[in-house]
Amino acid sequence: MSATEMEMPGKLEAETEPEVLPGELEIPDASALPSSRRNKPYFKKFKEPESDEEVGDLRNLFNIQESWRTLMSLGSCQKVMVSEKAQKTLKIEVGVNVTQEFPWKQIQYKDLRDVLFDELENSAELLKKFKNFNPEHFVLMGFCPLLTEQEDDPPEGEPFIFYSSIKESKMALSIIQNMERFDRWRMQRRLRKKPRRWVSQGTDAEMTIMVERFKDEPIDVEIQSVYPIQVPRHIAFDYRLSKHVRDGFIELLPNENIKWENVTKKRITVSVQSAPPKIDREQQTNPTFPSNAWSQYLYEIDDEDLELDETDVDEEEEKKKAQAKPGTYVEPEKKPPEMSEQIEMLLNTLDFNQIDSYRDDYSMISSRQVVQYTNPYLQEFLCFANISKSNKRFVAGYDWYPKLSGLIAVSYAFSTPATVNEASNRVDYVQRAVLEPNPVLLWSFSDNLNYKLEFEAPIENTALTFCPFNGDLLLGGSKNGQVVLWDLQGRGDRLDEEEYLTAAQAKYRIMIGEFLNWTIDIEDNVIPPTTISSLDCSPKGAITSFYWLGRSIYLSQFGKVYNDPDTRNHHKFFVTCAFDGTISFWDLDGAGGKGKEKMRNRMLPKELTQSESPFKSMAIKPTYNLNFPEPLTGIIADTSCFSCLTPVPKLIHANPSNYPIKLIPKDPPTMRQSMIVSTFYGHVSRIDWQGTYVEGQPSELINSSIPFAMVHNGPVVMMKKNPFYPELFASIGRTILAIWKEDYNYSPIFWRQRACDLTAVAWSETRPAVLYLTRSDGILEAWDILARDDDACLTEILGGGIITGITEHRPSLPYKILGIGDYNSSIRMVKLPHSFDVPLPNELQQLVNYVLKEERRKVGIQAWEQKYYELNKDIIEAKREAEAETRKEMERIEKEQQLASMKKGHKSTEEGGGGGEEVKTKKTYSGLNYNEKMAVMWDELNLNRMMTILMSRKQMDPEKLARETALEKERHAYEAAKKKSHSDVLARVDNEIATLRARILPAEIQDMQRSEMIAERVKREVENGPTYEEVCEDSFEILGMFNEFKPIDYIEFLERGRQRRRLLDQSLGGNTDRLLWFEEKLKLGELGECQFGYETVTGSQAEEASQHDYTASQLPLSSSDSNIIEEVDA
Repeated sequence: MSATEMEMPGKLEAETEPEVLPGELEIPDASALPSSRRNKPYFKKFKEPESDEEVGDLRNLFNIQESWRTLMSLGSCQKVMVSEKAQKTLKIEVGVNVTQEFPWKQIQYKDLRDVLFDELENSAELLKKFKNFNPEHFVLMGFCPLLTEQEDDPPEGEPFIFYSSIKESKMALSIIQNMERFDRWRMQRRLRKKPRRWVSQGTDAEMTIMVERFKDEPIDVEIQSVYPIQVPRHIAFDYRLSKHVRDGFIELLPNENIKWENVTKKRITVSVQSAPPKIDREQQTNPTFPSNAWSQYLYEIDDEDLELDETDVDEEEEKKKAQAKPGTYVEPEKKPPEMSEQIEMLLNTLDFNQIDSYRDDYSMISSRQVVQYTNPYLQEFLCFANISKSNKRFVAGYDWYPKLSGLIAVSYAFSTPATVNEASNRVDYVQRAVLEPNPVLLWSFSDNLNYKLEFEAPIENTALTFCPFNGDLLLGGSKNGQVVLWDLQGRGDRLDEEEYLTAAQAKYRIMIGEFLNWTIDIEDNVIPPTTISSLDCSPKGAITSFYWLGRSIYLSQFGKVYNDPDTRNHHKFFVTCAFDGTISFWDLDGAGGKGKEKMRNRMLPKELTQSESPFKSMAIKPTYNLNFPEPLTGIIADTSCFSCLTPVPKLIHANPSNYPIKLIPKDPPTMRQSMIVSTFYGHVSRIDWQGTYVEGQPSELINSSIPFAMVHNGPVVMMKKNPFYPELFASIGRTILAIWKEDYNYSPIFWRQRACDLTAVAWSETRPAVLYLTRSDGILEAWDILARDDDACLTEILGGGIITGITEHRPSLPYKILGIGDYNSSIRMVKLPHSFDVPLPNELQQLVNYVLKEERRKVGIQAWEQKYYELNKDIIEAKREAEAETRKEMERIEKEQQLASMKKGHKSTEEGGGGGEEVKTKKTYSGLNYNEKMAVMWDELNLNRMMTILMSRKQMDPEKLARETALEKERHAYEAAKKKSHSDVLARVDNEIATLRARILPAEIQDMQRSEMIAERVKREVENGPTYEEVCEDSFEILGMFNEFKPIDYIEFLERGRQRRRLLDQSLGGNTDRLLWFEEKLKLGELGECQFGYETVTGSQAEEASQHDYTASQLPLSSSDSNIIEEVDA
C-alpha cells in the first residue's frame, strides 16, 4: 500500500498558509475544545460543498485535530519508538519511505514480529494481543511525531503507532481516507479561482451605445418596393448504385505543380469498378433559418407584449418548502439576472420562429430509405480475470456451456503453441508442477468479478470441451496427455439460485454447524475431477484439441468406423490429437463401473448417494490410437458441427445474461477413415488408416501421407473447419493465413501474409464467409471473403501483448459476442458490429461459387504448368540438376570450411596451451555448428550455476577464494606447462635424430638425367609400337611360317636368346656390367674360381646332367616349353 497523502496535525492554518482565503479561520488546539467533545470519538464523513462561497468555518466541514485524537485513542492503538535500523529493515525510514505528508504504511505482521518486537520491552504483551493473527496479513502503521513534540528529551528512535485489531484498523482507515479527501479539497480550493458575480461600480450608466439619439429633425419618407420571396423547389433525391450504370470513371485533376506517381491496381475482387456520378447543387437542403417569411421584416412590438405573466408559480419551489422540516431554513432559489429590452425582444423572436440548428432534414428531401455506411468497431463490455489464480499464465483452453448462454469454461497454462518462451527464463518445472495451481474456471455474464465454479485439476490443462450431448460433462486435456472428466451434476443450471431460510431453519443450521466444527469445510463452488484416464494408455504429449463424432458413428477396437443404422442408439465418441503425434479415439460410454459398487450404492440411502457421479467409477482409455511422426496441433475430419437454438425473445429479455439454449448437431452421414492433420513443423497433410485385423494393442503407425502445398513459414498452430461449408477450412502458421478445400491439395484457395505472427483463428457462427484472426501484437482482424480477400475488413487494436485465443458466442441475442483471451490471462468479451452478425442473402451459395471458381482457376494454372513442363522437360531437368549440383558443391565447400576452421581452432589451442590459464579458458566457438555451440554454452552455464550453488552452500567468498588460490593455480599452471614442454621435446626427438643422420650420412644422389632419358625412350617406344593384339597375331603368323624352329637344339636356342638380350640392352640402354664381367672372366679363364653360391658339380652328376641335356635336346619343344625357356633365360 502506498503512503497516503496527509498533513500532520499540530500546525495551524496560518503556519502552512501564508495567504488565508476569506471564510477560513485558524483551527485551535485540541486542548481548547470542551472535554465532552474530546472524549467522544470523531467519525465525521467529509463531503465536498457545492460552492466555495458557502464555506464559512473549515472546522464545520472536517476537524483534523479531532481525527488524530480519535486515531490515537482507539483501544488497539500501540505507541512505539522505532530505531533507525528497524526502520530500514521494515522500509518505513522517516524522510525516505514515510513523511508527515505520507505517514501511513502497511507492514506484514511476520516482518513486524520478527524485526520490531525484539527491540520492545512489552513484546510479550504485544504477542498476546496479536494472538491468532495471520502472519501473511498486513498491519496499519503510521508515523506520529505528536507523541514526542511536547517532550524536551525524547527517547531514541522515531514515534510510530499501529493497531492490533483488524476491526479498529478498518475504522482508522476510514478516518484516514476522510482526512485525505479533506486535505485534497483544501489544496484544490487554494489553487483554483472561480469567477464571481460582477459588482457594478457605476460604469454601466455611462454606456450610451444602446440609447437612440436624434440630432436632426426626422423627415418622413415613404419608399415602396416589391421583393419576391424565393421558395426553393422541392427535389426528391434517390440513391444511385453502381449496378445502375454500365461503366464510368471520375477524373481527378490535381494541381499542375504536384507530381503524382500512379499506382496501378492489378486485380479488383469486388464489383466496384463504377462510381456514382458527381452531383453539384447550389443548395441540397432547406436553410435552417428563417422558417417563416414574416420574420424577414421587422414589426413593431409594444412594451405590453413583452411583459411576463406574474401569475405563474414555481411549483418545484413550493414542493421543496412543503417537504422541508419545520424549524429549518430553506434557501430560496436565485432569480435570473434582469435582461434589457433588446435581448428580450431577440429571444422572443427566436422562440417564436423556432429555429432548430440541429434539425435532421434528410426525411424532407428524400422519400426512400438508403443504407447508412459507418465504420465498424468492437465494443468491450465484460472482462473475466482472476490474477490470484492465473498470474503469469495464458488462456489455453475454452468452451461454452451448451445448456445456458453466457457461461464459459477457461483453463490457463504457462505456455501455448502460439507463445514463445525465452531461453533466458529459468523455470523449475518440478516446483511448478508441485506448488503452482492449475486453474480451470467457469465464468458467467451475470457476474464478471467472481467466477462461478472452479474445477480442480492435478495437471495443467491445455484444451477444454463440454460434451454437447450431456452438458454436465466437462473434459480437459492435460499437458502430459491425460484426459480429465468433471461432472457438474446440474450445478450449471442453478448457479444463481439463492437459498431462503426461515428463522427456525437458520437457527437449526447454526446449531448443527457447532456440532460439526471438527469436520473439514468443503467449498461448494469447487468441483473435484470425477475420473482421469490412466497414464500408460494416454498419449505422451500435451492434448491440443478435441473433436466430437456424430451420435450414429462408432469405432471398433480394431480401428474400423461404422455407422449404426439403429437411431435409438446414441454414441459418445470423441477424438483428441496430442503434441507427441498421437490421434486417439475415445468412447465416453465404453467403460462403466463395477457391479459390486453399483449394488452397494443401490443399497445406500438416496441422501448419501446424490452427490456421487455415475461416471466416478468409469475407466477412460482410448479405443484406438494413430501414431504420426510429427507433433500435431489440429485435425480436420468428418466430425460434427453444432448450431444453436434460442428461446422466444420474451424469455431472453427476462434474463439476457443466462437463458436456456439447445445445441443442434450437424452430423455427417458417414465418416471416412481419412483426416487432415496440421503439425508443429509447418506441414498440412492427409493421412489414411486401415485398422487392424487381429487382437492386440489398439494402435496403428502412420508411415505415409499426402502433403498439401507448403505455404506456411512456421509452425501451424491452429486449423479450423467452416461450420456451414465443411469442405472449407483455414490454417495459420507463423505469419501466413491459408484457406483450403479438402479435396484439393495442390494449392490453397488463397493465402495471405500478415505483418505479425498469427495466434488463433475462428469462423463465424452466423456468417459463412466471415472469419476472425488474432495476432501476437494484440490486433484482431475480421475477414469477409466475399467483400474482399486481399486484406481484412476490420482491424482492431486490443492491446500491446499477445492474444492466445478467440471464440464466438453461439447465441446472437441480445447481441453477438466475441471472446478474446489476452496476455493478461483475462478473457474479454466484445460486441461485434451488426454487419458481422446478420448473414447476407444467399451468402452460403455465393461462398461455394467463389471457392469453386478459384479452384477451377488453379486447376487451369496447374494444367498449364504441366503442359509447359512436358514441352520444356529437358531444360527444366537440366536446370534442376545444375541447381542440385551447385547446392551439393556449396554444402561440400561449407563442410570443408567448417573442418578447416575446427582444425585451425584445435591448432591454436595446442599452440597456446602453455601460454597460461587465460588461453586455455578462451571460448572458441568458431567452426562449430549450431547444436554444438548450444551444447558448449549449456555446459558452461550449467558449470557456472553449479559453482555458484556450491559457493553459496559452503558460505565462501569468490573473491577471497580467488586471492587465496592464485599462487596454487599459478604453480599448477607452471607444472602443466613444464610437462607439456617435456612431452613436446620427446615428440621432436625422432625428427632431430633423422636430421642429424642426414647431415652425417648424406644420401645418394640419383642420376635423374639418365632416368628421365630412359623413361622418355620407353614412353616413345610404347606409343609408337603396335598393340598387344597386333603383336600376338604377327607372332603366331611368324611361328607358323618358321621352319627352322623344330630342329633347333637347346644350346642354339640359348645362344640366340643371349644375342637378342644383348641387342635389347644396347637399344634400350640397359645395364651390361654383368655381361662384360662374365666375358672378361671367360677370356681370362677365371670363371671357375668365382663363388656363385652353390656347390660344384661332381663327375657323375655332370654326366647325368649332360645325358639329361642331350635327351632334352633330342625331344621336340612345344610352345609352352619354349615360353618357359625364354623366362629362364631372362
